[in-house]
Amino acid sequence: MNIFHYIFRAIFRIKWWLLILPLGFALLAIYLTRQMDRQYKTDITIYTGVISSYGSDPGESNASQDWNVLNNSIQNIINTINSKETIKRLSMQLYARLMIHGDPTKDNVYITAKHYKELVAITPKDVQKLIDKSSEENTVKNLEKYEKADRNNFVYGLFNWNHPYFSYNALRENIKINRVDNSDILQINYQANDPGVAFQTLDILSKVFAIEYTNLQFGSTNNVIRYFEAELERIGRELRGQEDSLTMYNVENRVINYDKQTEAIALLDKEYELRHQDVLFVYNSAQAAIKQLESGMDANMRAIKNNTEFLARMNQIADINYNISKIRTLSVDSLKHKQGGADLDVLSHELDQKEKGFRSFMDQYTAEKYTKNGYPNANYVKQWVEELLRFKRSEAELNVARDFKQELDHKYTQYSPIGSVLKRKERGISFTEQSYLSILSSLNAARLRLKSLEMNSATLKVINPASFPLNALPHSRKLIVFAVFFGTVAFILGILLIIELFDRTLRDKTRTERITKGKVIAALPKLGKSGVKQTKIEERAIHVLANRLYGFYNNSNPINFINIVKFSSTLDLSSLTDILTAYWQGLGINVLAYKEGTDFSAESREYLVDGGWAEKLGNYDISLVKHGSMALSPIPSLFLERGMATLLVLRADSVWKTEDELMFADLLQRSAGKPIVICLMNAEKYVVEEFTGMLPPFTFLRRLEYQLGNFGLTSLGK
Repeated sequence: MNIFHYIFRAIFRIKWWLLILPLGFALLAIYLTRQMDRQYKTDITIYTGVISSYGSDPGESNASQDWNVLNNSIQNIINTINSKETIKRLSMQLYARLMIHGDPTKDNVYITAKHYKELVAITPKDVQKLIDKSSEENTVKNLEKYEKADRNNFVYGLFNWNHPYFSYNALRENIKINRVDNSDILQINYQANDPGVAFQTLDILSKVFAIEYTNLQFGSTNNVIRYFEAELERIGRELRGQEDSLTMYNVENRVINYDKQTEAIALLDKEYELRHQDVLFVYNSAQAAIKQLESGMDANMRAIKNNTEFLARMNQIADINYNISKIRTLSVDSLKHKQGGADLDVLSHELDQKEKGFRSFMDQYTAEKYTKNGYPNANYVKQWVEELLRFKRSEAELNVARDFKQELDHKYTQYSPIGSVLKRKERGISFTEQSYLSILSSLNAARLRLKSLEMNSATLKVINPASFPLNALPHSRKLIVFAVFFGTVAFILGILLIIELFDRTLRDKTRTERITKGKVIAALPKLGKSGVKQTKIEERAIHVLANRLYGFYNNSNPINFINIVKFSSTLDLSSLTDILTAYWQGLGINVLAYKEGTDFSAESREYLVDGGWAEKLGNYDISLVKHGSMALSPIPSLFLERGMATLLVLRADSVWKTEDELMFADLLQRSAGKPIVICLMNAEKYVVEEFTGMLPPFTFLRRLEYQLGNFGLTSLGK
């Protein structure tokens, strides 16, 4: 039997296993997939603008396009979509949207009622409290605050576990990104077992990844712009504060124009020095004249200085002169002169009246006609009065000048530090202003840089938005059933192959010859069973065995006997010997059954050493010598050398062990070239049929099965 025939027979032998078991598993698969979810697929198309916008500058040429750079830019967009940060934002917003808009009573464009109830069932109560039905944005913020890296945290686990809608692995696996030909257009496909989830996933993704890509591409420039804007606002506040501080300082110190005011003070000081010299000269001359005149007066005239009315009138005149001198001194500029003109006229008129009154008083007071030197008294007193009035005027002007000097000194003291403070403040304002202008220039440059990047970089635009899928993808249920069926068949064939390769059970002719390297001439069913059919099978099997053994008969030999040997101590060969003996005797052949344990002992000298048994066997045509188990007792080599053949009987359901292999090798070595053949006992019916042909019952199906098992493809049923 060739290898192909053997494989076919082995497969044909387990035909019912190959049919019933896979069919049963297929039916089980049909039952388990009766409520299998359908898959819904949707897609979006994105225009990246990488290739189309490259070289759009009029000064550039499209011929200078670097395809490696372009492909790298498109790959960056694809990697951004597949990035963990993008998918995490997608997962968080998708969960918030489904929890907000899901309805447990009916399906909608967000999620079916069945899957929404499953989602709510796995969501803890404390997480459900975070869902703000009025705002998706607030819900996402609440979930982000709740999330933390903890295996017991639901929100964290939702993205890192294996949820089919929200986990990173599921989203990454089901989101398929393909570039359309070699263009700058990307097509994104996504499928899920819920049409609403598939639609919402791509709808959110089309918004999320654009934000992530923009942050990635323009993030550094935007950060620089935000830095410059913050610095510009800070320096602007600082500049305004410094300017306000300068204004308040000017107000507090009554500074309008520092240079003009200090120049005016210097001019006032110069005028003061000139006026002071003039007033001092008049004062000294008047004082000297008064002293000279008073020296020529008598005692009565000198006593007038102590007169109360005289003193009162002089004080009044002195006060008026002081006020007039003060007005004239302080009213330097034309504006103040105009403002003080009215007061000066009043005081001058009042001074004239007081002086006239004083003169009248002095005229009345004077009683003497002449002084002690003989001068006319009236003229002398009048002259003294005039000098006295001039002295009082000069004294008042001198007092005013002294006060004005003090005020000038105060102005110098005040304005001297103001100059340095003003310069320091103005220098600080100038430095801050330069910083402000520098930051403003840098901000404008950064904004121009951003615009340049926007012009020369990818322009992401969804040209085909996601659509709600109405039809499910072709069902994979049939594929699953077929896969289970053929998978079971392959599994059974694999088990068969393993058994055939590694199993050392003798079982049939081919395997026995492959394992033992011996020759199998017959196979017998289990003997001793009752029934007509069993009897016919045994008769047919014994007929084949007897004919094969008879082929070793030789008339020229003085003794013709066959050794019947076994390795197992539990195998009973008495019935086999008796059946063979009866079969040959029925043919008229003189046969002797010489059995160990009945006719001789395996431990006797007669068996082991003497040759007396030869005389007994020589009187018969054929003798059957049934030996004991080789594992328990030795078999003399003389039997093996002189016998026609040696029949080794093995159980078909036994394992060929190492000790069996050693005993078989010993048997071959001591047989002196005489044939050693094998007969299988307790064999299955199909093994017996390998030697006997088809056995009963001879029904149509049995004949058909037998013909197929023997490759009788053109003689089916015959």
